[in-house]
Amino acid sequence: GGGGGGMATRGPGETKIETDRRRIHEKMARLRREIAEMKSGRDLKRRERRRNSVPSVAIAGYTNAGKSSLLNRLTGAGVLVQNALFATLDPTVRRATTPSGRSYTITDTVGFVRHLPHHLVEAFRSTLEEVAGADLLLHVVDGAHPAPLEQLASVRAVIRDVDAAQVPELVVINKADAATPAALAALAEAEPRHVVVSARTGQGIDTLRALLEAALPHPEVQVDVLIPYVQGRLVARVHADGEVLAEKHTADGTLLRARVAPDLAAELDAYART
Repeated sequence: GGGGGGMATRGPGETKIETDRRRIHEKMARLRREIAEMKSGRDLKRRERRRNSVPSVAIAGYTNAGKSSLLNRLTGAGVLVQNALFATLDPTVRRATTPSGRSYTITDTVGFVRHLPHHLVEAFRSTLEEVAGADLLLHVVDGAHPAPLEQLASVRAVIRDVDAAQVPELVVINKADAATPAALAALAEAEPRHVVVSARTGQGIDTLRALLEAALPHPEVQVDVLIPYVQGRLVARVHADGEVLAEKHTADGTLLRARVAPDLAAELDAYART
C-alpha cells in the first residue's frame, strides 16, 4: 500500500526515514516469502510432471536471443514477445508434442543480462531452478549478435551456479535470417552440438524438433499389448506419454509395441500378450 507516513502508522518517536525503512523491510520480507512459495509450488508441479514421466525441456539464453518466438514455434501458442529484462520472470510451462506425438513440457526462463544487479539475483535464480530439473536444455543464442560466444559462456556460468551443468544442452543458433554466413559458420564450429534456426521465418525448426525428440529420455519399460477398442483412451495415453514402436489394428483391438513408464506399464499389464 502507498500513502504517506501519517502519525497513525508511526510508533512513538519513529522518524519518517525509519518508517520508510521499516516499510521497505516488510515489503522485502513479503517478497522473499512469495518467492519461497513460488518455489514450493514449482517443486510440486515438477514432481507431478516427473511422476507422470512427461519429459521436460527448458529454454535459456540472453534477453533478445528470441526465446519467446522459439517457444511459440514449438508450442504454437501466442506468448507475449517482449523486449524486456524480466518479461518472463515467472517461468511459463507449456505442453508441446514431438513429431511422433510424444508429449513434453517446455519452460521458458528469464532472459539473461550482463552484470545483473545483486538484489535481482535471488529472483533470477528461482526461475532458473527449472533448468536443473529439465531433461534437455535448449540454449538459445542470437546468431546475429556481435559477441555470441561471450553470451554462451555467461549463461553457462549461471547454469553451473544453479547446479544444472549436468543437463544435456543443445545450442540453438537463432536469427539465421539476420546473421552473416561467416558468423554462423564460426558459431557452428565452436559449438558442435548445435542447430541453426530462424524463429521468425521457420528455417531449421523441423530439424530442431527432430533433434529435440532424439535427445529426450526414453521410457524404460517395453510392453507388447492388445488393447480393446473400448479402451481407446489408453491407446491415446501410450501415444502421448510413451514411445510407440509398432501399431496394428486388428479385429480384436489395437496391437501395440511401445516403451512406457512403469506406472503406465502396470495399467497395461491386463492387456499384455502372453
